[in-house]
Amino acid sequence: MSSEVLLKLENVHKHFGGVKAVNGVDFEVSSSKITGLIGPNGAGKSTIFNLITGFSEIDDGFIYFNDEDISFSSPQKTVGLGIVRTFQIPGELKNMSVLDNLLVSPMHHPGESLLFGWINRSKSKDFEKNTLTLAEKNLEIVGLTHLMNEKAENLSTGQKKLLELGRILMMNPKLILLDEPAAGINPTLIKNLSKVILDINKKQKVDFLIIEHNMDFIMSISDEIIVMAEGETLVKGSPEEIQKNPKVLNSYLGYGQNE
Repeated sequence: MSSEVLLKLENVHKHFGGVKAVNGVDFEVSSSKITGLIGPNGAGKSTIFNLITGFSEIDDGFIYFNDEDISFSSPQKTVGLGIVRTFQIPGELKNMSVLDNLLVSPMHHPGESLLFGWINRSKSKDFEKNTLTLAEKNLEIVGLTHLMNEKAENLSTGQKKLLELGRILMMNPKLILLDEPAAGINPTLIKNLSKVILDINKKQKVDFLIIEHNMDFIMSISDEIIVMAEGETLVKGSPEEIQKNPKVLNSYLGYGQNE
């Protein structure tokens, strides 16, 4: 696999009874880029996310991340490798503050072991101090510093999606999978979300694979677009190429080449 390929799917299949949700999908996600994953409802996009992150098990094929076969890896392992995802509905810890939502996100806190935490209190304190510094930095990155003491349940849908990004950054990700991040949020926050994703990609060197139905949003931020239809990979290209591709126009965008 090329050093520029971060994630690769080879002939991936997933069936649910007689339904072929994913039917021989092949695609690559390049490093140092934002990749959009689009297609009509039922194309298999969310199933692909579940297979990549270990929430569902593939029936056949291979999935590679940084040259490592993760075809049958658990969610815990994929997170440990640096693949972190969101879901369509934000899953904030409602009764905790915005800041506390970030503070509980890092893995392998030394205080998780009561005995270790008691014996190595200085290490636990250092970890907590470093975590607080990182949380404050990530709140600034996602633009939620002014809401750090607000209860998470009081945020708007768009702010909750920014909060999820902040939580993900606490986990030192290499690849972030976003499932419809622009859904249900107002145009102003969509602009903020776009800026945050672009900044994380360019400045924090974190890559993205994004499922999205908002075409203006996904075309404006993506370096490459992968189109799925009926459980299969239809085409891959730049946003400009995708918007002119006859297959995409006919199968997804809903009009023919001459219309």
